[in-house]
Amino acid sequence: MTEQTNEEEPLDPQRREFMAKAVSVFAGGAIVSIPVGAGVATLFSPLLGEGQGGVRIRLAAVEDLPADGSPKLYQVVAERSDAWTKYPAKPLGSVFLRKLEDGGVQAFNSSCPHAGCSVGFRARDEVFYCPCHESTFLLDGSRGEVCVSPRGLDSLEVDQEKLKEGEVWVTFQNFAAGIEDKKAI
Repeated sequence: MTEQTNEEEPLDPQRREFMAKAVSVFAGGAIVSIPVGAGVATLFSPLLGEGQGGVRIRLAAVEDLPADGSPKLYQVVAERSDAWTKYPAKPLGSVFLRKLEDGGVQAFNSSCPHAGCSVGFRARDEVFYCPCHESTFLLDGSRGEVCVSPRGLDSLEVDQEKLKEGEVWVTFQNFAAGIEDKKAI
């Protein structure tokens, strides 16, 4: 009878202990990295965002706008956030809304692109008027005959889907004054 010897070497206890510790450290690191990563992403997300998307807000019903196409001024009051701080609802600016013949709506920021003064509307002349430097802008927002502004009035985006439902929603933004290019601030 031959004796079979199975000479398998038992694992070295130090090696077994090292492997157990390595697996524990790896698993623990993986488990901890998820909430830590989420926390770091949350902390730095306001700094990484562009922050210039504007505020989307409902300003009026289409039926509230004058049918003759004359502009109507609306105040923009909304909550806003700046990095980690949320501010309560307060006036952010104002917008001229104007109903077009084709049923569309035009929206302009009421700040003059020249120096940021408040622009008004002169019904008798059918022009937007800035009293600071006596600049005029035509109904389509372009520069009038007398205009020191480097560009026309700043148009704002009107939500076309909401417009089909009879509501005027605008993405309100302010833009840098005194420069030729329309740059959101």
